[in-house]
Amino acid sequence: MSAGVIIIAETCPYCRKGRSPLDFVRLTAMKICHSCYERHLKALEGLSSGQYLAGCSECDRSIEDIKAIQGGGDNGVRMVIHYENGIYRPMCVECDRTYVPKRADLYADTEFWKQRGL
Repeated sequence: MSAGVIIIAETCPYCRKGRSPLDFVRLTAMKICHSCYERHLKALEGLSSGQYLAGCSECDRSIEDIKAIQGGGDNGVRMVIHYENGIYRPMCVECDRTYVPKRADLYADTEFWKQRGL
């Protein structure tokens, strides 16, 4: 009889990826994986400095990839910030278009929702 390997994983509520229980930051009553927490901190830094340099929290594209898709130029990279359960989630415009309609629990009956025509 051979010994089996047991894999224990928890799902991050933000990126929905299975992670090792050791890969989570616990903040009072919530938990977040280190990757999402780092993005949150970079989003806070970007909001205060006006320059966000990390990637999209949905598709994991880098700023360089997003800039290439958006055409680059002198306008910089267009990103959208969503505040979800106490965490800032930066997203590229493409991911924002698909994310918002799925989050009626956050945005339904708001002016933002109405402006989007949802």
